[in-house]
Amino acid sequence: MQRVYRRFQGRFTVGAVGVLLNAAGEVLLVEHVLHPRQPWGLPGGWVSRNELPQKAVEREFHEETGLGVRVTHPLDIWPGQHWRNHIDMAFAVEMVDTEQLNSAPQIRLSGEFLSYQWASLDSLPALFPEHRHVISLAVKQQQRNA
Repeated sequence: MQRVYRRFQGRFTVGAVGVLLNAAGEVLLVEHVLHPRQPWGLPGGWVSRNELPQKAVEREFHEETGLGVRVTHPLDIWPGQHWRNHIDMAFAVEMVDTEQLNSAPQIRLSGEFLSYQWASLDSLPALFPEHRHVISLAVKQQQRNA
């Protein structure tokens, strides 16, 4: 499937993920169906042609979790580890309806995922190092702003 996608995409591809923290500093993680060796990760996906990465994160978040989020700021960017001519970007996001975040938001997972969890920085499951890094950046920033 990814080979077909890459064949019809432009010369470069971009992935984008969002880091959503709740009031307790826990991050929303999703368990991917198609990634059995590294199932846990941040919500996100491919950036479509002519789409801003920030808008891709907001779109993917809604498609994958049913949550409305908005990007607050970029966290990091890194070269893709598995494909040539690919980069990944991470953004901090917040709930559009902030009251919902304080009262256990209703998450509706798409068929791409088995489950989800809210995890603290010290109880993260196995993640890609880049995901762990951007989560750490977001948590530190939340603590500074508290």
